[in-house]
Amino acid sequence: MFTFGAELIPRKGNKKVKMHKYILLSFSLLSIFFSCSPVTGLQEEYGFSPGQEFVLNDTASTRLFYLSLNELLFDPVPQSCDYVELVNRSSDPVDLAGINICNRNEQGLLGSPKPLSRERYMLDAGAYCVLTSDMESLSREFALDSGLQCLIIKSLPSMPNDKGCVVLLDRQGNIIDECPYTKYMHHCLISDKEGIALEKIHPDLPSDDVNSWLSAAADAAYGTPGKINSQYRSLEAEVTSEGFFAEQDCLSPLGDSRDKQLVLRYAFGDERVANIDIYNRSGAWLCSLAENALLGARGFFVWQGIDHKAKVPDAGSYLIHIEHFNLEGDCKKQDIVCRILP
Repeated sequence: MFTFGAELIPRKGNKKVKMHKYILLSFSLLSIFFSCSPVTGLQEEYGFSPGQEFVLNDTASTRLFYLSLNELLFDPVPQSCDYVELVNRSSDPVDLAGINICNRNEQGLLGSPKPLSRERYMLDAGAYCVLTSDMESLSREFALDSGLQCLIIKSLPSMPNDKGCVVLLDRQGNIIDECPYTKYMHHCLISDKEGIALEKIHPDLPSDDVNSWLSAAADAAYGTPGKINSQYRSLEAEVTSEGFFAEQDCLSPLGDSRDKQLVLRYAFGDERVANIDIYNRSGAWLCSLAENALLGARGFFVWQGIDHKAKVPDAGSYLIHIEHFNLEGDCKKQDIVCRILP
């Protein structure tokens, strides 16, 4: 039995880990995400990120975001095929006959748009639709529901295995949604990414933000086409008091479930800035999840269960030490203990 004491936690010196920070500005019904640090070098260059921050949007975007790119498989196993999953996040049915899909090349140019359907095809509010070139091969790899809505697009735009960009367009060529992706968006401990889909944590999160996506869980066969995502998290988690709290008290980075990462939620009634660091039971610093991160009213961070060198620490207990403050100088500290399972 042991206890952590905040006064025993050493300073980490000049070590820094970059992360994304977001400012959420609300003007009436308009909510806009501004990226204060759009650099994704840590993840793209090294293929890992110890933590991610998610600031939750309280209102629907007024952009053409009524259809959300919700799941991508761009590196299928041999003899299988790519797929794209859409969700109708609006409150009304959408006719997919008026929607096109294309890719965007490295020069930023859009490819030839492909219609999702030549005939009227209504997608109800909240419903999923899978786009693929071969339904039969898809059914061999994944357990598909009998009521799956699927559109066969024989000439589905190319989705390279390393990186690419998927774009949805309306009939007039306006962009509805867009997702630039790379293989480094997968969990950094997955060495063989073949056959593993990227899932969006929630359809309302921006598709062009790498932090909106996680690798599909192994216990969901690494993909959930046409169904709720294995990595889905509600944006309306019940919060009874202000502060930070962990969704679970343990994680298994090398395991096969969605508990490969730990979700650290927060809720505040005022504008606050947070610093979050993780230490082992000896007080040694492992990594930083946030450095002077401007928080929204509510949101969450994700710890992938790795240290600043992208290594999985030994099984045991670890301390998440949080300091948050507002512009009036009100500073508070909070400690959360979690366990890494063997």
